[in-house]
Amino acid sequence: MKIETMVITLTMLLCGLLSSCQQPQQPSEDIEMETDTLTVLQHLQEKGTLVAVTNCEIINYNTDAKAPAGFEYELLSNFCKANGLELEMVVNENLDSCFSLLDSCKVDIVAVCVGSNKDMKRHYLLTDPILMQKSVLVQRLPKDWKKMSTANEVENQLLRSPVDLAGKTIHLPSGSHEVKLLNHLSDQIGDTIYVVECDTMNSVDLVQAVSEGLIDYTVVEEYVARMASIGLGGLDTKLVVSVEQPLGWALSNHDGDSSLLLAINGWIDNFEQRNLNRILAKYVNKGNVFGTRKPQAGELSGFDAIIKKTAKEIGWDWRLLASLIYQESHFRLDLESEKGAFGLMQLMPVVMERYEIDYDATPEQQLEAGGKLIKYLGECFANKVADSTQRVKFVLASYNAGLGHVYDAQRLAAKYGKDPEVWDNNVDYFILNKSKYYNDTCCRAGYLRGTETYRFVEEVLDRYYQYQASFN
Repeated sequence: MKIETMVITLTMLLCGLLSSCQQPQQPSEDIEMETDTLTVLQHLQEKGTLVAVTNCEIINYNTDAKAPAGFEYELLSNFCKANGLELEMVVNENLDSCFSLLDSCKVDIVAVCVGSNKDMKRHYLLTDPILMQKSVLVQRLPKDWKKMSTANEVENQLLRSPVDLAGKTIHLPSGSHEVKLLNHLSDQIGDTIYVVECDTMNSVDLVQAVSEGLIDYTVVEEYVARMASIGLGGLDTKLVVSVEQPLGWALSNHDGDSSLLLAINGWIDNFEQRNLNRILAKYVNKGNVFGTRKPQAGELSGFDAIIKKTAKEIGWDWRLLASLIYQESHFRLDLESEKGAFGLMQLMPVVMERYEIDYDATPEQQLEAGGKLIKYLGECFANKVADSTQRVKFVLASYNAGLGHVYDAQRLAAKYGKDPEVWDNNVDYFILNKSKYYNDTCCRAGYLRGTETYRFVEEVLDRYYQYQASFN
């Protein structure tokens, strides 16, 4: 056979084989192809579980108590409950690893408050802001700063401008938005800021490291800095290095499927900001991250300095104010009563609103508001109780029960032959027995179980006398 004929024959055979491969056999009956029409949210609801990853375990998610707790955990639990889901939490301290889990579809959401910069928006779906926070520098106060004669002497040894960061080494959690923030700031100031990314340390660890002198600086969100000021001494967090930034959670971008994002954003929109601040403050103010600062030798509490400042402003002995605070909260910043009273001085929500503070108030702000309330109560009795020593008892009773009930007790005292300007064995009797007299025509504030208020005044004053004997 000629070579040309063999080539033609082989070519024809090869074409026939290719043709048979490209034409699949038709089935005898049409087979319907199933199409997945469920959204991401519907898939989760069908599965029944939302898997979330978070970092900074002690703040956002912890299992130290009898039941799981934490800021991110509580918020996510609320969302899951509203959407018929169970919550499964995964903890990973490295933020880059958190996003790797999201990228590989091993988790449904990164429940860490991350900044919504352009790079994040290109790669992920970001929820509406959960927090609005500024980033601040954490630095140690100068050695022997307490012995320095003037505030300026302390200030002159601290970084007070972003320009002062030039040439400094700042330790940050690996992959955090503060890394990008400082790199951008370095370009702005035209000098080098040396950023060290730490794979195994979160923002809380780094603040602790600054406090212990292991590193010089870190940058954290305001709420972490606030915890540091509560639990650790000798730190300064006044230098703000960013504008206020929206912080939210991150989700995978499933081909434009935003069903889960829309559900979370709808939940965020319906979640009162005040309630969110209350939850945040509950975990920020606990002091369980850094530990509540213990009193030093000669101190009554870790808050003596601001107690003395507030007491001076309202004209009280600081030990009397300290006794009131101990009675209310045992110096616990995070305490919240069943009635909604909050913080060191157990201020009711209506009082907090009046003095323009919220659940995220610092110890200084809490005492300032409480001091204003005490000053107001004192003014209310200025023309009703002439003796200043007696007036303190009326103020204490009003702090506990409210002005209306103490006014009622004064009117009852005047009606039944007691002295309305004397507490002991006079007005206190009618506070103690208000439950028997509340229907009297001179009463306007209604029922009161007066035993609590009666004991409140006695116990605050007894402790005050003990403090007088023990503390200058």
